[in-house]
Amino acid sequence: MKLEDQNILIVSNEAWGPVWYSKHNYAWQLSQKNKVYFLNPAVRFSPLNVFKKNLVSEKINDNLITLSYKNILPVKLNFFRLINEWYVFKILHRYFDNNKVKNIVFWTFDPIRLSTPEKLNPKIIILHAVDHYLFTYPSEILLSKKADYVFCVSDVIARSYQKYTTKTYVIPHAVPDDEFLPIKTERSKKITGIYVGTIDIRLDFNFINHITNVFPDITFRFIGVIRPSIETMFNKDKNNIIFEGALPFTELKHQIREADFCFLFKDIYHLGNSISSHKMLQYFAQGKPIFATIMEQYKSINTLLYMENDLEKMEKMMRHFVEHCENQELIQKRIDYAKEHSFSNTLLKIEKIVS
Repeated sequence: MKLEDQNILIVSNEAWGPVWYSKHNYAWQLSQKNKVYFLNPAVRFSPLNVFKKNLVSEKINDNLITLSYKNILPVKLNFFRLINEWYVFKILHRYFDNNKVKNIVFWTFDPIRLSTPEKLNPKIIILHAVDHYLFTYPSEILLSKKADYVFCVSDVIARSYQKYTTKTYVIPHAVPDDEFLPIKTERSKKITGIYVGTIDIRLDFNFINHITNVFPDITFRFIGVIRPSIETMFNKDKNNIIFEGALPFTELKHQIREADFCFLFKDIYHLGNSISSHKMLQYFAQGKPIFATIMEQYKSINTLLYMENDLEKMEKMMRHFVEHCENQELIQKRIDYAKEHSFSNTLLKIEKIVS
């Protein structure tokens, strides 16, 4: 099946907006050659929802439309969840019929809801696992058994699905083809590191506070949504930490290019943190040195970045970077790695699988 001229329904656990994750990037890339309907997560249940418009659509461009719906029942109880699903698929079916949309590709990034996609009579069912839920929700097991294809961003996640289905494929995170900018090789007079992404409990604040203390002359920039409860986790007495808020996804590449290095210090005991990260490819695309806690997905290319869970070893690696010039060959090797996982290459790989 060619990924062209298809009608694709993408189910997302993150609403459409300026901050993009994997599902937003897939929706955007697929909309270049297909008609994409992006289903936002449900509006929280309220008894008044039954009196409100049950499905709202918004046109992003000619090939990309967002759909929003409201739960009419609380979905924590499985019985109510299934009744609510029946209602959701009914209004979706009506919407697609009214708009003469047929042969839908059901492509879900959210394994914890809408576990009965067969009600839409889709052309194929794809479950795209970018997070490690560990089957704590019954819908994830149901979807994995019903899916024609289960795409997983890492071997670790794929292995967990293989006990439910043989149709499991490893599709690592992808990076848009327009993320690649002219290489910046010169170092700033005042060294700057950058982190892009949500600032929440998945970060290792002990790691961050230690490194920012040890290197007071380096500016550490954080670009992304910061959860209110997280601000107290940072040592605010330091002048070398800057919070800049969220920026549209398309602006991030310019911010990354201007930085001297990128960093991603995760809490390795938090579920899924030691597997992979979507933002890493954005860093690689600019050829930047990356300082990060260890992730399984990048162990095979550990010569291209600086990965370490030990604070003292990380401090030593960063000090060496500050005091010495990095091998310039590493820049192009990182970019080449990112290009291997560009969306153009990734979608070709998916196309071969679904064919």
